[in-house]
Amino acid sequence: MDIKIFIEYFTLFIVFPAIVCSGTYLTLKLRFIQIFQLKKSFLCVTKKNTEQEGNISHFGAISSVLAGNFGTGNISGMAVAIATGGPGALVWMWVMAFFGAAIQYVSCVLSISFRQKTEKNEYVGGPMYYLRDGLGYKMLAILFAVFTLFGSITVGNFAQINSVVLPLEKMGFNPFYCSIVLAVVVGIVILGGIQRIANFASYIVPFKALIYLGTAFVIIVLQYDKVLPSFRLMFQHAFGFSSFIGGALGMGVLKAMTTGFDRGLFATDAGTGIAPILQASAHAKNPIINGITTLITPFVVMIVCTTTGLVLIITEAWQVPDLYSTNMVTYAFSQGLNSAMGGYIVIMALVLFAYTTILAWSYCGEKALGFLIGNEKAYYFRFFYVLLIPIGSVMKVDMIWSLADIAIALMLVTNLIGVMKLSKRVIASSRQFELSN
Repeated sequence: MDIKIFIEYFTLFIVFPAIVCSGTYLTLKLRFIQIFQLKKSFLCVTKKNTEQEGNISHFGAISSVLAGNFGTGNISGMAVAIATGGPGALVWMWVMAFFGAAIQYVSCVLSISFRQKTEKNEYVGGPMYYLRDGLGYKMLAILFAVFTLFGSITVGNFAQINSVVLPLEKMGFNPFYCSIVLAVVVGIVILGGIQRIANFASYIVPFKALIYLGTAFVIIVLQYDKVLPSFRLMFQHAFGFSSFIGGALGMGVLKAMTTGFDRGLFATDAGTGIAPILQASAHAKNPIINGITTLITPFVVMIVCTTTGLVLIITEAWQVPDLYSTNMVTYAFSQGLNSAMGGYIVIMALVLFAYTTILAWSYCGEKALGFLIGNEKAYYFRFFYVLLIPIGSVMKVDMIWSLADIAIALMLVTNLIGVMKLSKRVIASSRQFELSN
C-alpha cells in the first residue's frame, strides 16, 4: 500500500475518531475549559510567577511550547493542507485544535503531577512518565519515548530544514550549505539546555509572530472584500451538501477532513505529547494552573494558521499549478503585497519559525532518550541531532511530510491512552480547583 494512502486511512479510521471521541468527552467533563478558562490562561502567562518548583517561568515554558508549535507547519504546512485537501482542510484544522486543546490540558496537568527531578536538579516529565508511573504501562511508555525520538528527527528536524531550504534554493543558494550554517547556530543554543532554549524563545517567539502576522494582516486588509468569500469557500469545501452527492465530491470532503486533521496535529502538536515534555520544567506547584496556562498555545497557533490560509485563498495562490510547500506561500505574500518583499518576509519568518522549532524538538528528543537510557547519557543526543540537520535539506518533500505525519499520529494515539486512563483524576482536581476559586 502507498504510504500516503496508509496515512489517510490511519487518520480517517483511527486518529479522527480518537480525537473527536476523547476530545468531546474531555470537553464536556471539563465544562468547555478551552473556552471558559482561556482568559485565565493569558493571565497566567503574563503575570509574575512566584513559585519556584521548576527550572523556567510560565512565560518561558509557553514560549518553548510555541517555539515547537510555531514551525514550518504554520507556513508550508498550510500550503500542503490546502493544496492536498482544499480550503475545507482549514475548517477541520479548527475542529482538531479545539478538541486537541482539552487533550493537551489533561496531558500537561499529568506531566506536572508525575514529573521527576534529575541529579542536576532539572525537572523532567511527559507522557512516558505518567504512562509508566501513573498506569504501570512500562512498555507503552518506552514506545512513546521511541516515537518521540522518531518525531524529533522527522517533524522537528527534517521537515523544518527542508521547508527552509526550498525557497532559498529557488533564490540560487546551495541548500546543503545553508543547512550547515543553520546547524551551527542551532548547536550554539541547544548545548545550553532548556533554560537557554526558553530564554531564547522568550525573545524570538513574539518577534517572529509579530513580523509574520503583521504582514499577513496587511494583505488581508488590502483585500478585505475577499475575506468573507474565502471563509464561505472553506465551509463549502468542508461541509457543502453537494460534496456528499457523488463519489468524487464525497471523497473531496474526506480528503479535506483527513488533511485538516493531519496538518492540524502537525501545526499545534495538541495531544501529541511534546507540550507536557516542555511544560515539565515550568515553575508550578499546582498542576491545574500549569494545564490552564497551556490552553493559550493551540489558540494562538490557529490564528497564525488561519491567517496563512486566508492569504493563500485570497491571492488564489493555492490554484496556481506547480507551486508546492513554502514556494506557494512566498508567491502568495508577494502577490498580496504586489512586491517581492512579501516573499522575503516569509523566508525570514520561516527561518525563525524553523529555527525555534528545531530547538524545542531537540529538547523533547533528548528527554525521550533520557527516559530510555538515563538523562546523563542523553546529553550527547544534542550533537547527533545537530549533525542530522543537513540530511533534511536533500530529502524529498513528500517523503519527509509522510514520515512526520506517521510520527505525530503514533505519538498522539499512544499519549491518548494515558490521557484517557488518567482523565478522571484530572477532572476531579479541576472541579475542586473551580470550587476553590
